[in-house]
Amino acid sequence: MTDIFDRIGLAVSETTGPYGTWHKSNYAGHRRRYESDLQCIKEIRAGGEILEVGCAPCHLTAALKLSGYDVVGIDLDPSRAQFIIDCFGLDVRQCDIERQPLPFDDGRFDCVVFAEVFEHLRIDPLFTLSEINRVMRVGGRLLFTTPNLYSAQNIARFLLGRGLRDPVSAFMQLRTVGHMGHIREYSTTEIQRFLSISNFTVRRLKYEHYHYPRSLKGAVGRVAFKILPPRFRTFQVLMVEKTGPPKGLTPLT
Repeated sequence: MTDIFDRIGLAVSETTGPYGTWHKSNYAGHRRRYESDLQCIKEIRAGGEILEVGCAPCHLTAALKLSGYDVVGIDLDPSRAQFIIDCFGLDVRQCDIERQPLPFDDGRFDCVVFAEVFEHLRIDPLFTLSEINRVMRVGGRLLFTTPNLYSAQNIARFLLGRGLRDPVSAFMQLRTVGHMGHIREYSTTEIQRFLSISNFTVRRLKYEHYHYPRSLKGAVGRVAFKILPPRFRTFQVLMVEKTGPPKGLTPLT
């Protein structure tokens, strides 16, 4: 696995153009999460194709391809990751997942990856989940990861009178990287309600924290997350099964 991520890291280091900095900072901060997500997929996937929804910057997509999986990616603007797509021969299709149906037949996929995307949705997340359900077979597995509203960091910001996220930066990302920043983070109960109403059943839930910078802040975080209960970690990781039909929602106009 290390060799795979070293290869991707080398490609990321060679990425230039308007999105080069985004690729490099994203990979530095999320490599450990990618490694963890790949391990989760190995645990839940039975076979067949994998769909990654909201895949840019396509680092995890590349890891899946290099691991031997038959993977298709969907993204709002694949051109932002064109260098990575070309490096690894990735199959990435364009789709606005909040406004357009996914361009696939019903029940095509055995496994869907929806990692660190839900918190960016600002128009119609229920439609997105309806479409993910539609393209999955019954019994198919969904890896769903998203930040934890009640992480230790968020609680600390709240107690200090700070906003959980900077909304100005979140909206500025529409101009700098082409998609919204974190418009909303959710509690586990809220995520489970979204999934339940969309005919998914959570089979396993865990909380994770991946990145500890080489600084005092990173050292403090490492100690804090060893002491605190897991539910205060930064990320929610849910292994989910499709247990019912899609809601058949249509895009909002």
